[in-house]
Amino acid sequence: MTEVQNIDGQGQLLIGERLSPASYHLAVERNGKGYAVTVEMQAPRDWLIRQGFQSRATLVVQSGDRIEVAHDGPVDVSDNISVLLQAKTLEFGDRSALLTAFPEAESGLN
Repeated sequence: MTEVQNIDGQGQLLIGERLSPASYHLAVERNGKGYAVTVEMQAPRDWLIRQGFQSRATLVVQSGDRIEVAHDGPVDVSDNISVLLQAKTLEFGDRSALLTAFPEAESGLN
C-alpha cells in the first residue's frame, strides 16, 4: 500500500506582475526510493478574475522554487466560488531532492 503524507505550505501566487500570499497543499507519495508530489491550492474565483487570471499562474513555494499551477480553462463567474489550481505531478529521486524543493515537508515525512 502506498503511503501519502499531506503537508501544507505558505508561498506566493504570481499572476501577471503581482505577487500575493498563498497557502498550498502537498500530497507526497513514496515511489520506491523516490517521491511523487502533487501541489494544489484553492483561490477565490472573484479574486482570481480581478487579478486577471486566465488559466495559469506561478506558485512561488517556500524554497523559492516556481511551479506552474493551472485551472482547466479560463475562470469566469460560472465557476465555483473557490477555484482549484493544480500543478503537474513532480517527481523527486530521493528525500534530499524533495526537501530541497519543499523544506516544509521535513516535519510531515515519516
